[in-house]
Amino acid sequence: MLRILLVALAASMCGLEGHCQLKKFYTVKSHASYDTVDFVMKATSGTCFVKPSHHNDPLTIYGNPSLSEVNPTFTSSIRSTTNFVKLELEDYNKKGLSHAITYNVFGGEKNEEEKDFWKVYLTDEKIYNLNLSYGVGDSYINLSNVAVAKIKIESGSADVHINYDEGGMNRCQMDTFSVVVDLGTLVAERMHLSQAKHVIAEVGFGTAVLDFSKGVNQKCNVNASIGAGTLKVRVPESNFAAIIRFKSSPLCKYSLEQGFKKIDTDVYVSKGYDENAENLMEFVVDVALGNITFEYVK
Repeated sequence: MLRILLVALAASMCGLEGHCQLKKFYTVKSHASYDTVDFVMKATSGTCFVKPSHHNDPLTIYGNPSLSEVNPTFTSSIRSTTNFVKLELEDYNKKGLSHAITYNVFGGEKNEEEKDFWKVYLTDEKIYNLNLSYGVGDSYINLSNVAVAKIKIESGSADVHINYDEGGMNRCQMDTFSVVVDLGTLVAERMHLSQAKHVIAEVGFGTAVLDFSKGVNQKCNVNASIGAGTLKVRVPESNFAAIIRFKSSPLCKYSLEQGFKKIDTDVYVSKGYDENAENLMEFVVDVALGNITFEYVK
């Protein structure tokens, strides 16, 4: 099995990386033997950034963990044309549900966040499949001008913010954009730049916001499941073709802006609906106890 991996435990502080004098922990070297990076990251707690960079290597990771509390493990292996990379940030204290609820209500201690801070840098040279899982803390994900074929983000009680810079469109067609929110909050902005064909949103008790305020450039299917949480979907007021099918219970609540037209039981269409539109959005929404809101953005 071919392995091309440089693991650097640098002793010197890296002031250029900004926050908390981060150290370079891991680097995956670029090589012509693979064109795709399948990256799995599991973080029990802390603050995490994922962002594009001008680094030559497809994956560079900086961090400042307290090694007495966090046990980082990192693996990389190449199979076929994919480099499978996994980073696990296991907390020795195994923060569970009670800690997640406490964090969600009262927040964490500042020193705790400062000790567990990570930055993951991607490049525009490879295609990425991303699987990112966060327990508690904060996560900021910027995927501008990066080629992401698939992404799945899971939030326990973490607050997650996903964004694309203006004009920073995904460099490839994305198959699936999937988010799972338990107790936390997730906001995904400028979703049209993801170029996702399929969007999956699962919300337990938390809140998710999906920003489609610029519409989409191709057909997109959105499947959403809401337990007792909240999902807000922002859509453009004009030139927007969409059909929404609800699978709801008597205990749920959904809200639509004026202009959505009911065409069948629990089926609505937008003002610009055209079943043959190249940029048609199809929503299938299953709501149990929670609520969902579709709002127009001018």
